[in-house]
Amino acid sequence: MDLKKTGKALMLGGLLVGTAACGSNNESSDESQGAQDVSIYSMSSTYEGEIRGYVGKYLQDELGVNVNVIPNSVGGTSRLETRLTTGELGDLIVFTTQKDLNRAKTAGIIEDLTEYKEKLPNVTRFEDAVARAETIFEGLYGIPTTVSQEAEVTKTNPTWLPSMRYDYYKELGRPEIETYWDYGVLAEQMVEAHPETENGDKFYALSLFSEWDGNSVNQLRSIAKSQGYTDTDGVNRYEFINVSVLDDSYEDILSEDSLYLQALKWANDLHKKGLLDPDSASQTWEDYLKKAEKGQSAIMPWGYTGELNFNPVNPELTSQGKGYKLVPNNELLVADQKTTTYGNNWFWAVSKNAKNKDKALELLDFLYSDEGHLFWENGPQGIMWDINDDGKPYLTELGSGSWEAQAPEEAGSGALSETFKKLVNGPSVDQQSVSPILNEPANRSVWETTLLESATELDKQWTEDHDGALNSKEYLLENGLLASYDIADVPLVERGDELDLTYNQVGAVIKEYSWQMIYARDDETFDSLKNEMIEKAKNLGYDRCVESEQTIAQAWFAAR
Repeated sequence: MDLKKTGKALMLGGLLVGTAACGSNNESSDESQGAQDVSIYSMSSTYEGEIRGYVGKYLQDELGVNVNVIPNSVGGTSRLETRLTTGELGDLIVFTTQKDLNRAKTAGIIEDLTEYKEKLPNVTRFEDAVARAETIFEGLYGIPTTVSQEAEVTKTNPTWLPSMRYDYYKELGRPEIETYWDYGVLAEQMVEAHPETENGDKFYALSLFSEWDGNSVNQLRSIAKSQGYTDTDGVNRYEFINVSVLDDSYEDILSEDSLYLQALKWANDLHKKGLLDPDSASQTWEDYLKKAEKGQSAIMPWGYTGELNFNPVNPELTSQGKGYKLVPNNELLVADQKTTTYGNNWFWAVSKNAKNKDKALELLDFLYSDEGHLFWENGPQGIMWDINDDGKPYLTELGSGSWEAQAPEEAGSGALSETFKKLVNGPSVDQQSVSPILNEPANRSVWETTLLESATELDKQWTEDHDGALNSKEYLLENGLLASYDIADVPLVERGDELDLTYNQVGAVIKEYSWQMIYARDDETFDSLKNEMIEKAKNLGYDRCVESEQTIAQAWFAAR
């Protein structure tokens, strides 16, 4: 890495901060020691202690601040109840629910930032998000996170895209795939030709895991998202209905021929042929991920587990054009959220007991600046990333390597992986929104230079086969296979205790019977279990849950 270039870029990075980082201090270590302390109480962090290394040095030099992180949970135990009583929530707080923020408001220990707006010019430029927070909390007690100034179609591949062993697909002649369920036919043919992976592990048509199941089998439920449906409006989550992003319609997941019931039958058909991983019902995410990295499933319902988990750890295969890529079907229409001007249900707040309120406000406003956005996502300019002569962002040699590598000593040292994003885990501006500085999203994985420079032989073959598209999102956009939708300003609907209990009881039945149906020995048993599941779910109040969600969906339809 060119250290002279790095030093120059770091100075430029300091200039970029401008008014959002007044009081910059980068002349000597003695002056850095005069930085003021700001503590962040984070509901989402697992790190505890001072931010050091290259990130800590940047904060000292550019903002004159030492940041100390206090995680809410220690050893699995939340400290929030105690902290609400004592009022010791640090200077800045990251809340992950409206409920917890309201509790802090009721306790009288967080500031209404209305009177501090003039000190938060970068925050207040996100007018929709600020107005939403003022409505929710009857004052500016929280700043929404993951905000964007425009509702933009992102460049990131959707989670719900299926991926398959692309080299095996080409062996079969790249046949046209009519429906999602036809992936099972191709997967069966792949297993017949390749009963074991390159390393001798069992190769299945499909592998699943159950650890993240909520009130249904999560991976199979999510197939609807590749068919123009969603289970969230960006604020509320729908447990028992799939909501169309194309029109004002929905289907409940237990209705006749629903996509969920079709998905259960699809998985059951693979099981009856001995093609389903028998550990699917019991394995954890970690178990599943290990199998994904070894390529033990012909199809990955969440395609990133192929492209981001198998491909990077098998460079000797991808260099030969072997690995996982998107294989579209003729019914593919992926529901995909745009960035939102309203933000999400995580919030930044400022403690009334902040020991250094002005410095806390300065840091908070910096995080919502264009420069702070890039710092939060990628670290200081010139270490892991820079901007070339054409004005395009790119990863440096250091940024393209291992994240366990050390930052240069003059930049502050420390592992590259110890980013502000990782240590605090409190976002501000959406990483998918286009940065005015870069004219690309802050997310480095979708930069044009990254996609071109990191392309393997597998990627190049896929791009050639798909009209020059550099990634799946580009292909979906160019071929009308993406149903992008705006996040509307709708309220978060809290379920009461009684309805919440009904949800849990109904969900437990659906989840239990769904797995039994997947492993049913024949169609007769499958149908019997399905009928029993529906009857039990309805007796427990399934229809009431569906009606509740339909009401929420109707409000979304009216707002969008």
